[in-house]
Amino acid sequence: MTILWILICACFVFFMQAGFTCYEAGFVQSKNVISVAIENMFNLTITIVIYALVGFPLMFGETRGGVIGSGFWLFDGLEGFGYAFFFLQIMFAAVSVTIFAGALSERTRLAPLLIAGCVSAGLIYPVFGHWAWGGELTGKTAWLERLGFMDFAGASVVHMTAGFIALAGLLVVGKRAKKNAGKSNIPLAVLGVFILWFGWFGFNGACVSPQAPELARVFVNTSLSAACGTLGALFVNLIVRRNGGYLISLFDGVLGGLVAVTAVSAYCGPPAAMVLGLLAGALAELCASLLIRLGIDDVVNVVPVHLAGGIVGCLALPFLIESQYLEAGGRIQQLGVQFIGVFANFLWAFGAAFLLFKLLDWKTGIRVTPEEEKKGLNIVEFSDIYSWENYIETSTYESEIREKNQLLRKQARLLAVTEEQEKEKLARDLHDGVGQSLSALKVILGIGKKQAEQSRDQKLVQSADKAAELADLSMKEMRNVLNNLRPEALQREGLKAGLEAMAANLNQIEGFHLSLRIRDPLPSFDETVELNLYRLVQEALTNVVKHAKARQAEVICQAGKQEGRYMFLVRDDGIGFAPETENPGVGIPSMSDRLSMLGGTFELRSEKGKGTQVIMEVPIDG
Repeated sequence: MTILWILICACFVFFMQAGFTCYEAGFVQSKNVISVAIENMFNLTITIVIYALVGFPLMFGETRGGVIGSGFWLFDGLEGFGYAFFFLQIMFAAVSVTIFAGALSERTRLAPLLIAGCVSAGLIYPVFGHWAWGGELTGKTAWLERLGFMDFAGASVVHMTAGFIALAGLLVVGKRAKKNAGKSNIPLAVLGVFILWFGWFGFNGACVSPQAPELARVFVNTSLSAACGTLGALFVNLIVRRNGGYLISLFDGVLGGLVAVTAVSAYCGPPAAMVLGLLAGALAELCASLLIRLGIDDVVNVVPVHLAGGIVGCLALPFLIESQYLEAGGRIQQLGVQFIGVFANFLWAFGAAFLLFKLLDWKTGIRVTPEEEKKGLNIVEFSDIYSWENYIETSTYESEIREKNQLLRKQARLLAVTEEQEKEKLARDLHDGVGQSLSALKVILGIGKKQAEQSRDQKLVQSADKAAELADLSMKEMRNVLNNLRPEALQREGLKAGLEAMAANLNQIEGFHLSLRIRDPLPSFDETVELNLYRLVQEALTNVVKHAKARQAEVICQAGKQEGRYMFLVRDDGIGFAPETENPGVGIPSMSDRLSMLGGTFELRSEKGKGTQVIMEVPIDG
């Protein structure tokens, strides 16, 4: 029964290769998906052969000085359970190689990548594996296992090792010329995550006897950690506002939680697995943000998921597992041993892999040429003409769309300039015509008032006072109109000064207060874009003053939710309305159209009795 159970679980782990392929294909450009799929196939077959002939004997053969194993050459000594264990370990090794290869996709030549896979399967992976697990078949442990280092199912041996190899490769190969931003095949990536999650039950379950009471707990802990990893990643995403939205955080959280719990799933209770998942998901998201800042281009986030997840699983182990499982004595002693294991993995896996990739880059060159990268590895490595034709067709469509967008932006700017010229003309006409007439009327009314006072006719005096008051009010209203038509502060000092002047002007209205909050510095927009943005904010606030019956409002200016965009938020505490059923008037569609011409987005949120929000985002490049 034990042999059958191990073989079934090993098949689960084998099926993870399909998950990795779907996941990676979901994040690369269409011109590289065939390359990713075939690379995974090659790496799997090469790993099976190399690990069977070299890696397994070095990893599980009788230890030599506690450093390297030697035994089971050409399968000598493998019988019954040994063959089942051997098959499982082949699948573990294949997972490790597939993981690091995915990080280097879209710009790495096939030949050096396969060489790196051979060295990993035959040397890098089995050496550390011997240190941590070397006594599983012979009972003679290596140096790290003797210290009491613990790793239940491979958080360090499989995942951390792959993460350090991936990091070394990323530092050598550099980042892609063009990322696949906004074009990911999310459903395919989701399918990959589900397959990997399913395969993980075999990954962790294979390390427990089917009769052991801990088996059910392993399955429960695996799922709980994955689910809580998602929550941890999403929480951090909300705080750091990582570019690319929350979708990648979902994947990083699930996989990070799965990697971390691999270290402890049989040793801890469900609450501890949930805490570990939250921690692993959060650290995966932080690590992903750090890689972006450092300019390290990890296609499928191998480093945040597998390296960071493996490290947190190993280092959190002493504080999460039940005390009877501790191999090094107390929790502090266990933590010290775990640190030694992580550091040893870094020195060996990262050091050896970095030297390997440097040597390959020097001898054969790791990276494809810029021209080949532009064409895509489908045609460069596998002569897939169809993918190249499809890419050219897509690129042509994108070019046409880009040209049309540029034309629309030019037209929008021309309209804005024309509109402003018309408003300047209207301002001159008001000032020179209506304004002078009102001034003259005010003088005449003043003379009439004096004559009425001399006649002592109170009704006539009151009428003259009211007429003079109305004339004065009309002049004030006209000055406001002129100020709106010609925003002098905007013209002299830019958008920030214009918005500040607008706020100061509106705060003179009795019973109304407007606050302006500029949380992130305003970008440098060109003059026509600044004018449009000023008008959009002005239109939103005009609606607030005229229709919302609001006592307070605020304008918030900050970086947008996506990279390269800036947001203007106008909200009030007014009466609100139901946008789904009530007509918002012509002003709202007009604002939306103007934002569309600027390449921006418009969103209106309102609820009766709870005020209204207008959210406007525009591209920073104008």
